[in-house]
Amino acid sequence: MPVRATHATLSAGRDAVYDARARQGSVPIEFHLDDGSTLDGALILTSVELEWLHQQTSRLVDAHGRAPAGTP
Repeated sequence: MPVRATHATLSAGRDAVYDARARQGSVPIEFHLDDGSTLDGALILTSVELEWLHQQTSRLVDAHGRAPAGTP
């Protein structure tokens, strides 16, 4: 049976990069596989997708800020 990705996380210590000419951003990520191994990868986003992701993550940060004290 092929190994499958279970989730992806941001790659620690690597910065996102924006290519103005291509109008794309690249966010380094790490794929976690069901056999316990990992693979480096990148999430490539258009400028519209970057704006949408910013809106979504800002909403999450706001929700975190409103969470009751002691909530991680």
